[in-house]
Amino acid sequence: MGTVEQFVKKKTNKMAILLVILYFIAAGLITFGIYKLAGRIAFVPAPFLFIAAILASRYTLMMSRVEYEYSVNTGVLNIDVIYDQTRRKPVINVNASAITAFGRLYDDEAKHFAKSVQKVVYCASSDENEQAYYFVCPNENKGEFMYVFEPDEHVLHAIEVYNPLINRYLLKLKSGRGY
Repeated sequence: MGTVEQFVKKKTNKMAILLVILYFIAAGLITFGIYKLAGRIAFVPAPFLFIAAILASRYTLMMSRVEYEYSVNTGVLNIDVIYDQTRRKPVINVNASAITAFGRLYDDEAKHFAKSVQKVVYCASSDENEQAYYFVCPNENKGEFMYVFEPDEHVLHAIEVYNPLINRYLLKLKSGRGY
């Protein structure tokens, strides 16, 4: 079996647009405050304030355009985050056989694991997707982490071959017994 890849685009964050507007309002208010205090000298730093607002806006918008790439190659699951289609950062690189728990995000067991792990990492289009899965695995001497992701059938099949726990869960899910 070759490499299986899937891209998942995160839903846009409405807060990012609000932050951009607030940057420009803050730059304008600071310029106006300096003008009231010091007079026309306020127009000297004004361009720098607006340039700073433009740069902060660019960075905020860039960080709000997020995609996740899931790839599986010979039983190793890689999840990378891609910002604005320019910066790539690895999230996890784990052997599928090292996964200790697996299931749907809205199962009762998921709530139990969310409380018992060190950290929950969301790698899905939204934090409230009913189709999302979770898995728990050890993370480099930091304890166990829980990862939330939205794999398609190809990615699920590629990891279930290497982990009987995932295979049993998916068989029960397909047969309609429980879960």
